[in-house]
Amino acid sequence: MSDRGPASTLDGMGGTQHQLPHSAALTRITVPAVIAVLVLVTAGVGLVLPGQSGWVIAGATAALLVAAVGAGWVVLSRSATDGQALAALTAVGLAGAFLALLPGAPGFVVIGLAMAGLGMRLPPPLALAGAITVFAALNLGFLLAGVTSLPALGSEDIGAAFIFAVGAFIRSTRISQDKSRAAQARAEDLLAQLRESQAGQAEAAALTERARLAREIHDILAHALSGLVLALDTMELLGRQGGTDPDVMALLLEQVARAQRIARDGLADTRRAISALRGDELPGPTLLDRLVRETAAATGIRAALTVTGDQRPLPPEIGLALYRTAQEALINTAKYAGRDGRAELLLSYGDNDVELAVEDARSDDAAPPSPTGLTFGGYGLTGMRERAELLGGKLTAGPTDTGFRVLLQLPAEPAPQTAGAP
Repeated sequence: MSDRGPASTLDGMGGTQHQLPHSAALTRITVPAVIAVLVLVTAGVGLVLPGQSGWVIAGATAALLVAAVGAGWVVLSRSATDGQALAALTAVGLAGAFLALLPGAPGFVVIGLAMAGLGMRLPPPLALAGAITVFAALNLGFLLAGVTSLPALGSEDIGAAFIFAVGAFIRSTRISQDKSRAAQARAEDLLAQLRESQAGQAEAAALTERARLAREIHDILAHALSGLVLALDTMELLGRQGGTDPDVMALLLEQVARAQRIARDGLADTRRAISALRGDELPGPTLLDRLVRETAAATGIRAALTVTGDQRPLPPEIGLALYRTAQEALINTAKYAGRDGRAELLLSYGDNDVELAVEDARSDDAAPPSPTGLTFGGYGLTGMRERAELLGGKLTAGPTDTGFRVLLQLPAEPAPQTAGAP
């Protein structure tokens, strides 16, 4: 019966608030229907009023006005509260109960109008209160008028109850439809958020993979190319100083052979890295001794590896981080400590963690390293720190009195949130 704007209504006896939105389509249906009903009732009452007493005519006229005003106000008002609607519809029902006392008057139509409005417009507790009031007035009026036939009273009551039930069903259906539309809107919103989240996760995964590839490329190329640069620098120095001296030429050829070996090893490392990216075996602690020997031979530094603790297999990503950190630290030793520099590597296995410490000492004629340039200043050490953090560990590096020290601390198992890291 109501076509008003959004209004709070109670869904069932629990008192849950719901909105019954104003519907232009509903207005187009209810307004003409109410007008038609009131016109028919007025015409019907007008046919039975001739010959009635003055007070009956006055009462019928007042009842018609109450029914018209109450029904019209409920249908057209957009700001009526539930209490106001209850009062208006109950008044319409009482007016119908009065008109039903007139022989031949269509008062029951007004009662049906009120019952339908109560069921459609109000939550069940209020609707039942209004319906019971109208029922009581209708039956009391019949009894006062001398109508004691149970079939007659029963038929009136059953008809009114049926119309009330139809109105309540229509209201329940509207609420269910509103809930369904709201749930669908929420589902669509959640689906849009899920798609945005999936896109963000895909982008983050792509960035993580690109960072991993960048670290791998840097670690491999920096190791091989740094050795080549050092060998070529040595060859250039020997070529400039030695002339045709056989001893110098022998040293020069030795550096050429060393450069060739470095290039071959770099190519092999590149192939191993490609295999690692494809999911094959990764380099780990078992290759550290060979790495130390080959780097020392290629760069001219003195390097030694010491292993303490109970050696055991480590997860591939933990072993790869140890290997790459040792590789980067040895390259830095060759760069900054000079050809006669020393590097001490200590690999320690603990119960729940593993540590790699690399400390070098520069040769007497090597220039001291720049602290700002080495303490996470280069991409290599930055990449090592990223590896450590992704695995739940940490990497610290900094200058010492005689050189530089790198300390990598990792758990024996990678952190759960990064178990799928490189």
